[in-house]
Amino acid sequence: MKKIYLFFTFFFLYATFAQNSKISNSGLENIDEEIKKSKAYAASDPITATKKLQQLKEQCEKIHYTNGAMTSSMGLVLLYYNAGNYKKTIEESRFVEKYAKNLQAFDYVSDIYRMRSNAYREMGLIDECLAELKKSLINVEDIKAPNRRFYRKSLIYESYAGIYESKGDSKKHIFYRHRSIVSSYQMPENNPETINAKYQNLAYQFASLGLAYSNLKVNDSARYYFKKALKIHESDKYDIYVNGRATLLSDMAKFYNDNGEYHHAILFAKKAERFEKQTPMPYIRKDIYHTLFSSYVETHKQDSSRYYSKLYVSLSDSLLKSEKESMITPVKQIISDKEHENKTTIKNILIISALILFAAILMGWLFWRRKNRIIHGKYKDLIAKISEQQNEQKLELKNNVGNNQTKASITITDETIKALLLKLEKFENSKKYLRKDVNLTWLANNLSTNTKYLSEVIKVYRNHNFTSYINELRINYIIRKLYENPVYREYKITYLAEECGYATPRVFVNAFKQQTGFTPSYFVEQLKASE
Repeated sequence: MKKIYLFFTFFFLYATFAQNSKISNSGLENIDEEIKKSKAYAASDPITATKKLQQLKEQCEKIHYTNGAMTSSMGLVLLYYNAGNYKKTIEESRFVEKYAKNLQAFDYVSDIYRMRSNAYREMGLIDECLAELKKSLINVEDIKAPNRRFYRKSLIYESYAGIYESKGDSKKHIFYRHRSIVSSYQMPENNPETINAKYQNLAYQFASLGLAYSNLKVNDSARYYFKKALKIHESDKYDIYVNGRATLLSDMAKFYNDNGEYHHAILFAKKAERFEKQTPMPYIRKDIYHTLFSSYVETHKQDSSRYYSKLYVSLSDSLLKSEKESMITPVKQIISDKEHENKTTIKNILIISALILFAAILMGWLFWRRKNRIIHGKYKDLIAKISEQQNEQKLELKNNVGNNQTKASITITDETIKALLLKLEKFENSKKYLRKDVNLTWLANNLSTNTKYLSEVIKVYRNHNFTSYINELRINYIIRKLYENPVYREYKITYLAEECGYATPRVFVNAFKQQTGFTPSYFVEQLKASE
C-alpha cells in the first residue's frame, strides 16, 4: 500500500512541477504531454509505461531536452521502486540527480534523495537510508513554492516515521508522524491538486497513528485517529485514492477484532474487501481474509469462517512462493551497490593520490632546479678564484701584517707576528698540512712557538680557527689538483681523501661541501663536462 501511496504522491508533485514550467517549442510540449500520459497509466499498466518512458528518456537525451529527460527518468524511478527493483531505482536516481542539480530543480533534488532513501530502506541499509533522507531535508528548504515545500517536508517526515517504525522505535515513529501532519497543515489550499495531496497525506498519517496506538494498546488514541482518517476518506470534498481507504478499513477491522468487537470488525472488513477489489493489493487482501475468518469463528458462523479460511491459506501459500523466488534479489542488490560505492571511492582515492604525487614531483623538480642553479653558481665562483696567482695571495698576506695588528686579543710583538707569518707561509708552501697527524701542538712545535700565539695569529691573519684553517688548505690543494691535472678526475673519492690528508672519505666530503657548497663528485662531473 505504501508503494502505491508513494506513486500517487509523486505523480502529484511532478504534475504540479510541469504546470510551472514554460516551454515555447510545440515539439517539446508534445513530449511533456507524452510523459504525463505515461505516468498517468503507470498504475494500471506499469510494463507499458516503463517501456514508453524509457523511449521518451532516450529521445530527450538525443535532442538535449534536459527537463524532459529528468521528468521521464523520475517516472522510471517510481516504476522501478513500485516493482521492487531497488537496484534499478538507485541507478536511475543518479541520472535524475545529475539533471536536477544542473537545472536547479530543487523539487526533484529533494525527492530523488528521498526515493533513494526508500530504496535503501527496502534493502535493509538503514544507515545509507538515513544519510539520503538527511540530504533530502536539507535540499527541501531551497524550494520556493510553499505548497510544494511543505508537502515534501511532510513526505520526508513520513519516511523518517517509516524507518523508526521498522526499527521498533515507537516514540520516534509517532513523533515523525505528527511532524508530517504539522507540515501538511501548513500547505496552502490554493488549487485542487494541493488540497487532495494535503488530505491524502493527512488521511494516511492519521491511519498510521491509529495503527501505531492500536499496537501499543492505547485504544482511545487509536479510535480517535482511525475516525479522523475515515472522516477524510468519506468526505466528498477530497478525491482520496481507493487503495488508501481499503488499507484503512482493513486496519480498523483488525483493531475491532483484537478488541472483541467482532460485528464491527466484520462490517469494516467487508467494506475493505469491496475497495480492495478495485485496486488489488494481495497483502491487504490477506489481512482482510484473516480478520473475516477470525471474526466469523468468534461469532460462530462456521460456513463463513471456513470460506475465508480457505481463501486466506491459498493466498498465503501463493505469496510465500513468490517471496521465496525473489528472496535472493535484495542480497544481490546490496552487494552490487556496495561494489559500485567501493569502486567510486577507490577511483577518487587514486585520482587524489595521483594529483598529490604529481604536485610533490613538481615541487621536488622545482626545488632541485633551484638548488642546482645555486650550486652551479658556486662552482663558477670557485673556478674564477682558482685562476688567481699565488704571488698575489702572498702580497695580500704581507700587507695584512700591518693592517691587522690591532686585531690581536693578546700582546704579541710585531717581530713575533712577522716571524710566525713567514713560518706559516713556508708551512703552506711545504704542503705539510697534508699529513694526517697534523694538529695544533705539532704545528706549534714545528714552528718553534706556543699554541696560544699560533692560534691567535691564525685567527687574526687567516680568519679561521686551527681546524678550519687546515681544512681550507687541504681542500684548496685538492681543488687545484683536480682543476689543473685531468688525471686526478679519474681517481676515486677514497684516493682523493687520502691525497689531501683525510683519514676517511666521509670527513673529506663534508669538509669539501662545507667550503665550496657542493660535493667533490659534482665538482669532478662539471670539470669533465667542460673538457
